[in-house]
Amino acid sequence: MLTDINNISLDRKDKRNIALILAAALIIKLILAFTLSADLRSDSLDYHKLAISMVKAGEYSLDGKPTASSTIGYPLFIAGVYALAGADQLSVRIAQSILEIFTGIMFFIFCLKYFDIKKSIIALAVFSFFPSNILYSQTLLSEALFGLLALVILYYFYGGKIDGKIFFIGMITGYAFLVRTSFMFSILVFPLALFVYNRNYFEGYKSKRIKRAVQYTVYFFAGAAIVVLPWLIRNKIVLNTFSTGTHGGSTFWSGSNPDATGTWYHKIEDTNPIFNIQDEAERDKAFYKAGMDYAIKNPHKFAVLGVKKLVYFFSSERMALLYFTPGEGRARTSTEVYKSINPFIIALVNIPYFAVMILGTWGLMLMKKRRFILYGYIFTCLFTFFIFVALARYHYVLIPLFVMGAVKFAFENRFRFSHFSMKQKIFGILVNLFFLVIWFAEFYLIYK
Repeated sequence: MLTDINNISLDRKDKRNIALILAAALIIKLILAFTLSADLRSDSLDYHKLAISMVKAGEYSLDGKPTASSTIGYPLFIAGVYALAGADQLSVRIAQSILEIFTGIMFFIFCLKYFDIKKSIIALAVFSFFPSNILYSQTLLSEALFGLLALVILYYFYGGKIDGKIFFIGMITGYAFLVRTSFMFSILVFPLALFVYNRNYFEGYKSKRIKRAVQYTVYFFAGAAIVVLPWLIRNKIVLNTFSTGTHGGSTFWSGSNPDATGTWYHKIEDTNPIFNIQDEAERDKAFYKAGMDYAIKNPHKFAVLGVKKLVYFFSSERMALLYFTPGEGRARTSTEVYKSINPFIIALVNIPYFAVMILGTWGLMLMKKRRFILYGYIFTCLFTFFIFVALARYHYVLIPLFVMGAVKFAFENRFRFSHFSMKQKIFGILVNLFFLVIWFAEFYLIYK
């Protein structure tokens, strides 16, 4: 699909601007790769250990013990980099910096589904130099890899027709799911789109459109199954569970228990003896049961916790900055560490994020093409984190869409509100107020 850019009518100036944007962003990321230090800890340390295990021992184990605590998608990517370039996080940073070139290209051609070339280049510049985009490319976290996969899938379903390539897209979707299992509900949006937009996708099959939609849905899931099933079978053989990962139960319980805050909280592992269960499959089941029991018995509290999870989901770009702070174990809370960061750096990273989210809210309402896919992707993502525990870095999956929305509102609509209905105006104001209250409260609590 990247070859589709050859079919776009770009003049020499456009090509030069695109090349300069991508090259400049790459240079910045490479400079940071060699100069920005980070201690491997938490998820990053686990990914590193799992990748090392695959490269050196040929097995998927953590500290010598077979595991499925993390799904295989991202550790497999790191293992591939380690096998080619050596087991050093620098090699992953360089690989992801290069990977971001292709992400930028995919983002640009996806933008062309909504904008002309000039505005698509503006959107590319905003996205390429977006601070958290640059920072996450320098982490051993799945944001950079998943971002590319998601854009490939979105681009395909925004195309003019569905063809045999959907089987390959299904395989990419399966791998994206193994990279980020939080993608699970969003996956359903794409086959449903085959039925919603069957007139567009299958224009030449007037009497057989539903049949075609069913046929290509089967191809899509067949492609995904080919990628996902080997992992499930491995987990059944090794751990006696068909679960894609044994970390889901704890993430569900962490957002559904009497002490839950909506996110991971300080010294959480000291709060429940289930953490001490050695069999991770049994531990996973026990956490799901405990979390479900609490949700069923306290539906009103679970709903309130769901809102709190979305508060953490849309909170500031703290995770992008905390990743590069020295590891201190449990000496201080993440809020205490965040407070110690230079306020100028915090502002430099967060102000673009605040602007994109505020403006993007309005611009997304103006996007009319394939709204079912666009809004379905966003709301299924929010639904996922309404149920499970949320972290600030998880909102990164929506940043490309909000960047497009911001460009739509600021550069195409020129900040005019006359194109919005009263319902849209009310919705936009409420969402913006929700964001502003979150950010104001967050920084008030940090600096009070």
